[in-house]
Amino acid sequence: MKLARALLQTPRVVGVGLVASILGGLGVAGCFVDSEGLPPPAEGFYFPTGLAASLGGRVLYVANSDFDLRYNGGTVQALDLQRLRKRALALQVSLNPREAGEGAGAAVSAACQAVGLSTNPAPLLHPGPCAPLDLSALDGDEEVVRGSAVLGAFASNVLLVHRPLLGELADSAADAPQARLFVPVRGDPSVTFFDLADDRLDAPDAQRCSGDSCFRLDCGAAAAGGRCGRDHRIGEDPGQGLLRRKLPLEPLGIAAGPDGTSVVVSHQTTDTVSVIANPWEKGERPQLAAVLPELALGPTELAAVPRPRLITQVKAARQEIDYQPAFALTFIAAPQLDLIRYQEPFEGAPALLYQSTTTPITALTSGTDNRGIAVDAHERQVCEAACGACEADCKEVVEREELHYACLAQCAAIPLQVFVAHRFPNSLLIGEVITTLVENEAADPAKPGSKWAAAYETLAIRDTAPLAAYPSRVEVGEVIGLDNERHRRIFAIAFDSGRVFSYDPEARRVDAVISTGRGPQALAFDTGNNTCGDEKERCDCAPGSAPGSDGCEPYSFMYIAHFTDSYLGVVDLDMRKNTFGSMILTVGTPVPPRESQ
Repeated sequence: MKLARALLQTPRVVGVGLVASILGGLGVAGCFVDSEGLPPPAEGFYFPTGLAASLGGRVLYVANSDFDLRYNGGTVQALDLQRLRKRALALQVSLNPREAGEGAGAAVSAACQAVGLSTNPAPLLHPGPCAPLDLSALDGDEEVVRGSAVLGAFASNVLLVHRPLLGELADSAADAPQARLFVPVRGDPSVTFFDLADDRLDAPDAQRCSGDSCFRLDCGAAAAGGRCGRDHRIGEDPGQGLLRRKLPLEPLGIAAGPDGTSVVVSHQTTDTVSVIANPWEKGERPQLAAVLPELALGPTELAAVPRPRLITQVKAARQEIDYQPAFALTFIAAPQLDLIRYQEPFEGAPALLYQSTTTPITALTSGTDNRGIAVDAHERQVCEAACGACEADCKEVVEREELHYACLAQCAAIPLQVFVAHRFPNSLLIGEVITTLVENEAADPAKPGSKWAAAYETLAIRDTAPLAAYPSRVEVGEVIGLDNERHRRIFAIAFDSGRVFSYDPEARRVDAVISTGRGPQALAFDTGNNTCGDEKERCDCAPGSAPGSDGCEPYSFMYIAHFTDSYLGVVDLDMRKNTFGSMILTVGTPVPPRESQ
């Protein structure tokens, strides 16, 4: 225990991976006892490593890792994203006056004062025009941290999944889980899960939360702000898993398959991946279902491959098609990308993870050291939406149903874009996931969905874009263009240099380099349309409102978790503003690591 604590006092620039690898090699990852140390702060951040924004734009979830073991655990917090958004929008307006008045310095000072902040006293510690928003000083209607819970040390990521709302599950009990948050915790090791409320606005049959219930963080803790219960720590107790074994050491990357019913986790130091079965029925809990060992060296980050809507439609019609969800996996010490597939248990056979295909990385002189990965299905999904839904009258007329399936099949042929953060040389790898449909020779003409017997994906790297300064994670987000419309961007984080690169996939170039504070670790996006009237529960337009109508204006902000100095930064992603690509708000008081103070 003393040795483990000594190792963790090294400067944070060493990174989570190196220290965790040392601990894993010594076999001491399980020695961190819940009762040791002080309770972690509920309202402040401490080495944040994961962010996730709710689909309805009401909540921002933050995972804090307690990296230096100052406290007796890390935390997960539920932040009021609506209140943060109102401040960010107000500051954006103040920093972008319609008419230039006084000098630049006076204008910035007035803009900060307009939202109750002074000017930035420490620009070297955190960028931005204003002083930090002190969360501990906010209460009542201004309070931002609306819920928190304590979990183990070394949380590495977060994953938010939602219960499907169509089909049989839509008619299940109202008190069944609506959403879950999964957090890989390296100190246990476990994947701790939280049952959450659902704030989706436009999904059919959504049981939308309201008020304080939106900030639910149920992890078996005895009270709000308490420690998560053992039955919410997947893989810590082998008696609770389908495999009757513990979770492998060092859970790191995490991704969810279709409908959130399968959650795949990478384990970097043991060269394995594992899968958690996540049932949504009332009374059912997620369980460790399968482990795939003996992979290439250093499996790191995961991204789920979105399932073609054709597959969903065929299954909804209760027709057979051979298809297993796929997950793209990067490696830090092997020049390759893998597609991992999950096969659900059937007819008494256990669940299975298997390595489907391996894609060698040959586009660069060195194909090793691949970090974050993201899959963008936007183009295919736009095509699928144009096919329309197969309603009751469609099912009564075979010809119309055939056209519907044919449309979806054409959309499935559109490749998905894949983006990978690569080091040495520093690059953004650009590839494609291609779906192949296998036709059924014995198809029933009366059942158009029976035309396809199987489907599978393959992965290829097509291009590279040069980056700088050691990219680490990749996320897909949106900016507001000069035309008031949303436009896709790929954001690559560079932890070591404090940069986020914005890559335009249509123009095929980096169009912005965003300066951050020290140690940017994770991103989340808040993009929508706002009216922000005080009478509204959310700052959002009515469904179907056009941008610019009735005061409805699009907005886009990027939240950045700064690991090194423990705070969040808010970046303006509206290209119509002078503040585009800059950090306009600091959330939480930055605190340098103890070894640097």
